Amino acid sequence: MTETAWSAFFAGERERGVSMAYLVGAEPALYPERLKAASRNIRYGKIGTNGTIRIPDEVRFRIGVSVWGNETDDAVLRGGSVLRKAMRNYAGDPRAIMLFTLSPWNLQDMDEVVQASEDHDLKLTFSMFSPTKTYLEKLDQGAPADSSYFRLGPTRARPVFSDDDLKKTSESIRRAMQRFPDTVLFSEEYCDLITKPGPLYEMNPESGLAENCGSRIREPLRYFDASGTAKQVKCCTPDVDCTHCRLYSGGWSTLFRPTEKHLAGASSFEGWLRMIETVGRIFLFPYPFEAG
Repeated sequence: MTETAWSAFFAGERERGVSMAYLVGAEPALYPERLKAASRNIRYGKIGTNGTIRIPDEVRFRIGVSVWGNETDDAVLRGGSVLRKAMRNYAGDPRAIMLFTLSPWNLQDMDEVVQASEDHDLKLTFSMFSPTKTYLEKLDQGAPADSSYFRLGPTRARPVFSDDDLKKTSESIRRAMQRFPDTVLFSEEYCDLITKPGPLYEMNPESGLAENCGSRIREPLRYFDASGTAKQVKCCTPDVDCTHCRLYSGGWSTLFRPTEKHLAGASSFEGWLRMIETVGRIFLFPYPFEAG
């Protein structure tokens, strides 16, 4: 679509009552005019970026800057390290939050990455690597490495969290929260949830899809591709295997309505409120409930 058409599109979404846009991959920063149009029309937004191109200041959305490890592991996992440039681009920017995607391959980078974020006056939060069905199928078939989405091929262990990996992840997150309380945006309750063994969601045995994931695309949620065409997909990352999914978007959005467990008593309800405040700070800019 033309830029004029994109402006009309976002204006139409505003009229539909949309209060938040989630703008992700491949690289939204390549199209700043579209981001400006979205920001002019929709109150809140979250942009996912690798951070190599700075998004104009007039785009008043939360900016999640992808991190895959320290500079060495970032280069291995992504084919080239962009971490230093991303941190320079967004140092001190209140819109930006570093999104460190944890995996069994990079837990040892935790302190270095969080310290670098603090040194650049950047908040940081965590997601967890969640393999796609295509990736797992290629591993099962013993497919050779390629130059696009299977660069490492079968050279590393299967990228699925074991129970021991989950325990290590929980311990690493908690240490980071304690050591860097002014930098890490997370909650102990959510750490417990996201690192528990087994699938996070109730799985449909026939379809293999998560039934109770808050990121499932159901009305009034709508998914549009880069051409502005509406698509019927299960979620915004449709190839991810629901059985192994621990992505932060799905995990957090599933908490928007408290469950019976959260409503069982004052303590559990307070824990749910802490999680909701945390997800607000991760996704909303400016955060609407700042004290004073």
